[in-house]
Amino acid sequence: MNEAIFHQPLLAFACAAIGYLLGNIQTAIIISKSFYHDDVRNHGSGNAGSTNMIRVFGLKPGAITFAGDFLKSVASILVGRFLFGSLGGYIAGFMTVLGHCYPAFVHFRGGKGVASSIGLAFMVNPLGAAFSVAIGAIVFSITKRVSVASLLSILLFFISVLILKGADIALVVTTGLIVMLVYIRHIENIRRLIRGEEAKLIPKAKD
Repeated sequence: MNEAIFHQPLLAFACAAIGYLLGNIQTAIIISKSFYHDDVRNHGSGNAGSTNMIRVFGLKPGAITFAGDFLKSVASILVGRFLFGSLGGYIAGFMTVLGHCYPAFVHFRGGKGVASSIGLAFMVNPLGAAFSVAIGAIVFSITKRVSVASLLSILLFFISVLILKGADIALVVTTGLIVMLVYIRHIENIRRLIRGEEAKLIPKAKD
């Protein structure tokens, strides 16, 4: 019993460390440097995310970036669950989003955490994730503003967790922290939305 208690914080730390390291894998930076010999963070919004990749390099590299950032959350949660059960998955998943937003290995200049958060969402509450993403897609089709769709989707997902999985306090806390993190990363977008200056997404005409 004592040995099991001793190992619990070590396993939790291992999940956190693995999740954060996976979050540091910046798909946008890898693709932009490998195929375009440039760093996407030097252009557009300065973020290493799929939206900025679409604006700067086109739809295809943006889609690949989204997939990479989505899948690293999936991978981290699977590893976390293997090591420490559902709680390990939550820890690893959150740390992946945190690592994506603030990656130590690339000077803490990452993305805004949306794709990684969606990956986590589908792993922990697929029904709520599907509903939230569908509503976000509809909102984007109307507004053409990724920030509006992203902020609404992540908030709706949190509400879906409260409704469908409210008894899982660890999940409620995890998703609540992710909402806070994503909104913090979108502070400038929110300010532009308030001023009516937020740009619509217009993909660059190349891939």
